[in-house]
Amino acid sequence: MHIQDNIELETEEPLTIQFEKPISTKKNNICLFFRGIVNLDNTSSREHHRPIFIISMCILLVFTHLSTYVYVAWNGQNFHSILINLFRFFVPCMRPTPDKIRMRTVSCDSMMRNQTCYYDDALKKMCFSFMYPHQLWRMVTANLIHINWVHLLANLSQLFLYGIPLERKYGSVLVIFIYWLSELGSGLTYMIKNRADSSVGASGSVYGLMLFLTVDRLIAMQVNTDRWISILIYLLLLVLLPIVVTIIVPIALRWTVAHSAHVGGGLMGFLVGVGKLGFPLLHNHQPNICRTTCRYLAFVFLSLYCVIILIVFFLTNAPTIDWILYNF
Repeated sequence: MHIQDNIELETEEPLTIQFEKPISTKKNNICLFFRGIVNLDNTSSREHHRPIFIISMCILLVFTHLSTYVYVAWNGQNFHSILINLFRFFVPCMRPTPDKIRMRTVSCDSMMRNQTCYYDDALKKMCFSFMYPHQLWRMVTANLIHINWVHLLANLSQLFLYGIPLERKYGSVLVIFIYWLSELGSGLTYMIKNRADSSVGASGSVYGLMLFLTVDRLIAMQVNTDRWISILIYLLLLVLLPIVVTIIVPIALRWTVAHSAHVGGGLMGFLVGVGKLGFPLLHNHQPNICRTTCRYLAFVFLSLYCVIILIVFFLTNAPTIDWILYNF
């Protein structure tokens, strides 16, 4: 006897396969490059700090420059000239002048005719009398004032490029330390070569952050060997190119640039970078005696350099301003 089982067949839905459109490799690499400008490492955004200090400093620099457009005149000077004379790094306002120079007679201006004018009086009028001749606040305030919008925007753009990624990675405390140490080092280094000249601007601090960032990226090239090409392009475009522009453009336009201040600020940032992160050109990035020695030597040299330039500053008198003696 033959028995047939009734088997019910269920109709199945046809199998469908969906293919996602591949992401363009070129577009992805560009996005990663611009992301790397803000985030130096491939870590989650939650692990980064907020760039509070750099953003606050940029706002302060813009506000200070905008305040120079206030229409206020005092003693025949506009507000922009007043701020520059009050804020600039100028050694004759910060250190005493020898007595034999202070008491020399000079030509009086149009408002002081029929009077005897002395060199010290003319210099005090230019520096403002408050705390003269020990106006040490100029070591800080010179950072806040800029000559024009080109000067300001050049420094602001570099502060964003170098300061924000560093503060997001290392936090505000280290960036504040590098920023103001570089400002101090740039002003005092400039003073050694140009004691009778003045300087303004935040470029010394910018170069300190730039050189610290350079040390960080060179070490990253050793650790992340698969990303060394992108890191090298980053350094060429965002570090080397701005330095070249800073040198070539002022020469072409015949602008006066305090390159010695840039060297002083950059040296501070480089030494702090080596002291904290290690020397970037050693083949072995792993901790060893040589790398540890380089870190200690960097901090020793940094301390010695700061002590030496401070001693030179405080143990020497102010230079003589020839144009006050002969042309005032």
